[in-house]
Amino acid sequence: MKKRPWNIYKMTLMAILLALAVALGVAESFLPPLGPVGGVRLGLANLLVLLCLYELGFFEALFLDLAKVLLVNLLRGSFLQMGFWMSLAGAILSFAAMASLYKFKIFTEVGVSAVGSVLHSFAQVAVGALILSTPGVFYYYCFLLPVSLLTGVLMGLLVNRIRATKIISRIKENHGF
Repeated sequence: MKKRPWNIYKMTLMAILLALAVALGVAESFLPPLGPVGGVRLGLANLLVLLCLYELGFFEALFLDLAKVLLVNLLRGSFLQMGFWMSLAGAILSFAAMASLYKFKIFTEVGVSAVGSVLHSFAQVAVGALILSTPGVFYYYCFLLPVSLLTGVLMGLLVNRIRATKIISRIKENHGF
């Protein structure tokens, strides 16, 4: 049977993953920040982006990542504000790094996730420094780096465990995509 690039089952799976990513992204904004400084989050929604990259492919994961940023910021009421630009920059830089590391099979899911998390935080701080016109914002990165590394490893471990269940692989096999 010839595999079709986008069948109804794949679209449904993508819709479910996007809904989960948006729900986790919005829910995370209600949780208290991690660590002694504000603005630090677990990155639960990025778990689904990484899972999508490994299980469905580059374009599907890129779509999920960008749609998640757009929808979460619309729902939070921060669309086109500083938080949106920081989130978008973090998503783009971290996705580019994760996709590259995945393509060249340099790290496992844990390493790919950790690098993505660290670069996500870096991009957010860089955008903050640009918007606020001060390099002093980079001192904040000293606090973000260890937490980003820890949460990235945690999300990578979760992706590894989810992939071990082969649930998405079975869905792909059963529905021809």
